[in-house]
Order: sequence, then structure tokens, then C-alpha cells
Amino acid sequence: MNHERRLVEGVIGNLRLFWGISPAQRASLARQSWVLPLARGSGVVQRGERLPGVLALAYGTVKLSLRTNGHDERVIGLVSAGQSFGEAAALLGRPCPYEPIALAESKLVVMPSAAIFALVELDARLARGMLQTLAEHSLALLEELHAAAPRRGVQRLAAYLDSLAVPLDGGGARWRANLPGTKTLVASRLGMSKETLSRLLRSLAERGVIELSRREIRIVDRGALGELAALVEVERVPLERR
Repeated sequence: MNHERRLVEGVIGNLRLFWGISPAQRASLARQSWVLPLARGSGVVQRGERLPGVLALAYGTVKLSLRTNGHDERVIGLVSAGQSFGEAAALLGRPCPYEPIALAESKLVVMPSAAIFALVELDARLARGMLQTLAEHSLALLEELHAAAPRRGVQRLAAYLDSLAVPLDGGGARWRANLPGTKTLVASRLGMSKETLSRLLRSLAERGVIELSRREIRIVDRGALGELAALVEVERVPLERR
């Protein structure tokens, strides 16, 4: 088995979309999939074009962006290694509603829809698992949209940091959140300016909720972070205005 085939099988085997897939099924899908290298700044397709299949990131970072009026960009997602995207558009054969663009040298695994459908038709358990994962993605998106609209910047930021939290130790007493991109990209993801993001991060640090260390953010008080994210109304944070 060559290096590229091992890479494809490894990526497929670690995707949540295919949890529970058997080694034989993984090998079958890998044989019909291929690797797509992307240079920094290059895109997979333009908005409105069809994807070549469901896409998974082996390494690198990809942003999913929309452009309003042909100019203003809104980042709707930042994809990291081990994550997939484009499932709905690829499986439905619909045009891609956003532009996937590499933020660094990246490598994608392309899994054609026909190969995925062939596996699903033969394994009801795999089909149920995929349906559950896709349903969870849809609910997460709806919850994010519902939560973002009435929230102030500090609440959106708190909720975002809480979603990125991973334990620093096995006991889960200490947490960190690594920003998946630059402050400019994260700010666009949250619907605010870079300056507003920086001010809000400093404000959370001054409250003793987080500690700042470049792109790694240590969460000092995760309970307080969760409370900020959950509040319907919060006190206005100084300099929160866009």
C-alpha cells in the first residue's frame, strides 16, 4: 500500500461521518477516493459550482466563505485537519453555496458521492450513523444561527471559545482554546471586526475568565465562560461596539 493510499484510509477512518466503518468498507472507499493538494490561497470550486465529492482535510486549514455584493466576505466556517465539509451539497448534487479556500498549504481527500451511496446501500448501520452525523451538523448550524442573532459580541465570543475548549490535563480541571485561524478570520466568523475581537478578548482576560498567549487561550474559569455564553442579556462590555 503506497503512502497516498495509507493517507486516504487514515483520514476516512478518523472521520466522524464514517465512525463504525469496517476495514473492508474503508479500503473500498479509499480505492475510489483521491488526494487533492491545495496551495495557499487556492480554492476547490467557485461558489455555485459543484463539488467533486465529500471533502475531508488531511492537513492544513480551509475557510468556507460567502461574499455579499461580490466584495464583502463573511467566513462561515474554518475547517481543520480531520474534519469534513461539503456533505450536503455533494450528496445532493447541488452547487456549493460557499467558497472553500486554503489558508495554508493543504491536502484534501475527495470521496465521490457514488462511492458513499454504494456503501450506504449495503450497510444499514453505516447509513444510520451517517444520517445521525448529518442531522447533528444541521442542528448545530441552526443552534448557532439562532444563538448569534440576538447575542452581543461578548456572548458570541464566549460561546465560540467554549466550543473550542479542550482539556490541558486528563482531569479536565484546566482548559485551553486554540484559535483555528488569524484574528481577522475568527472575527469574520463571529460577525465582528478584528479590533472588536481583540477588545473583547482583553476584556475577558481582565475579568479573569481567560489568559491570553498568542493564538492559544487558556480558560481560567470555564464556568464563567459558559454563563456569559448562555445569558440572554449581559452588561455591556467596555468598547464592545463595532
